[in-house]
Parts: sequence; structure tokens; C-alpha cells
Amino acid sequence: MNVVIKRLDPNTPDPVESRRRTAGRLVRTVYALSVFGVLAFFIVYFGAPLVVLSGPGTVSSTRHVVSLPYLVQVSSLRVSPGVAVTAGEEIAQVRSPEHDNIVATYMRALADIASRKAELRIRGRVAQETLETARAYKAFTEETAAALADSAHASTVFRLEIFRERAAARKAAVSQEAEISEAIKQLADLDEFAQQLQERLNEVERNFAGGTVVAPVSGIVSTAVAQVGQSLVAGTPIAEILDPQDVFVDWYVPSARLFDPQVGNEVVVLYGNLRISSRVAEILHLSDVYTPRASPVLRDRAATQIVRVRFNSNAEAPPLNSTVNVHMYYSDLMLHVARGLSRLLGILRS
Repeated sequence: MNVVIKRLDPNTPDPVESRRRTAGRLVRTVYALSVFGVLAFFIVYFGAPLVVLSGPGTVSSTRHVVSLPYLVQVSSLRVSPGVAVTAGEEIAQVRSPEHDNIVATYMRALADIASRKAELRIRGRVAQETLETARAYKAFTEETAAALADSAHASTVFRLEIFRERAAARKAAVSQEAEISEAIKQLADLDEFAQQLQERLNEVERNFAGGTVVAPVSGIVSTAVAQVGQSLVAGTPIAEILDPQDVFVDWYVPSARLFDPQVGNEVVVLYGNLRISSRVAEILHLSDVYTPRASPVLRDRAATQIVRVRFNSNAEAPPLNSTVNVHMYYSDLMLHVARGLSRLLGILRS
């Protein structure tokens, strides 16, 4: 009996070989991607500093510090970080024992001046009322002494007594005249001094305004806000107000760079996945250590120069106090290439 064996079509691929070929192709692809990825990493890592100058920065603006020259305790707070306030709007309510002590000191000084003025007025009034009597007694003693000068019958002792009375009368009259004149002068000086103290007291009360703290300008309240119940020494900020109309970036330029930034250079500010076109506005003759929220603790950070960057007029600025990166390309070609890629990906905001 003849059995016909039906063999596979020779054009049909072997399934084992197919799986082996597919796995080999996948392994070669992964290997090639890994090699090219490592090469690309080293090229970017070592080649980027030759193409772009990059460094961190902080979005900031003009700061207005709200503080008092007294030791105060915050009793209530009307604002919170990020809230917009207008000039003259109430921010907080405080109380200050130091302010009370200052007011009490001025009040004691004014009371002492009032007591001294009363004493001078009494002495001046007494001297004024007895001045005519002293002058009359002085004239009488002078007439008596003149009469005794022509008389030969008076004894020496009597003459000495008359001359002593004349000297005492002159002294009393002169003393009362001087006391009246000095009392008038001192009263004028005390009035002027009391007026100065009263003006200082009024200024202290006006500045303290009953413990009401108001915003000096319009703006956005920063994150540095005191807490209710917190005691603050003189000069410690109760709040900081940022001006949203004057936003800029403080760029901490690394010391390792091929060229120094110049005023007018075009830069790119990176915030998240956004790239915002900006320009260098000012080169600050100042260096500082950039201190992000998560600062490294394993090594010291060197102070780097600060460059002030301002956004283009039609650009939307990131939120205040944001941490950004700033890129300055050494050549216009690389800047145009990066800008084209950014536009292609839709992440450029110019």
C-alpha cells in the first residue's frame, strides 16, 4: 500500500528560525540603541558647555518689606501668601509693649515739663509781685545811705548796718529781676521742648496707628509672612510685597564659561517644559551662592556672578519666586536650531 506524504511548501518559513531571527533583530536593536544612547549622553554632557551657557535662576521682582521699629506680637493676619493687595489695605493687627513703654516715657517727660513750667510760673509770679516792693526798699536804703554820708552824728556801726541793708536791697531787686527774666526764658524753652516731644509722640502714635499694619504699595504678598501669635523683633518683616509689574530673573552664571554674558544678549528661560525668550538687562557687580530649596550638603557651593534677565514685552512671566534655568547659546545658529525644535514641539513661549 502506497502512502502519499504531503510535505510543507518549501517557501513556507521555518517557525523556529523565524522566532530566532526576530529575537536576534530585537537584541541587536536594543544593543544599538544602548550604544548610541551612551554616545549621545557623553556628547551632550561634554559638548553642551561648548555650545550653551546654562545656570539656575530665580524669578523675582522689586520687594517692599513691611516691618515696624518695635518689638511686636502679631494678633491677627488679614492676608496670605500669593494674595494681591492694594496700597493702604490692612495687612495685620499687632500689639507692642515696647510701643507702650515709649509712649509712657514721652508722657512722663511731658508731665515733668508741665510740673517744671508750673514751678517757674509760680516763682516768676512771686518775683513779679514783689519786684516793686524790692525796688522801693532799694530806693529807700539808697536815700538813707546818701543822707548818712553827709551826717557826722551817726556811729560807724549804724552806718555799716545801713550800708548792709542797701546791699541786701540791691541784691534782692536784682535777683528778682533776673528770676523773672530767666523764668520767662526757661518757660519759652520748655514750651518749645514740650512741643517737640508732643510732635514726636504724635508721630509715634501716627506710625503705629493703633497696631494696624497697612500695605505701602500695591502688589503680591510673598511667602515670607508672619504667623498669628508670633513675636517679632524690630525690623523683622511682617510681610513682603512683590511688584508684579517689575518681574525679572536673577541668573546665577556659572564661573566656567567660554564667553561672558553681555547686556542685550538673547537668552532662553526654561520653566518646566516652557522656553521663554528673554534678554540680559543688567550685569550685576555682585556674586552670591545660589540656594535652592534642596541645597546639597555634601560639598560647598561657590559664589557665582548674578546677571539680571528681563522677559520680552509680550512674554508671560512664570510665577514669582519660581526656580528656572537660563540658557545662553554661544552662536546664533544653535539658538535658531533650539528655537526651531521648540516651536516644532510646541513648548516655546516668546
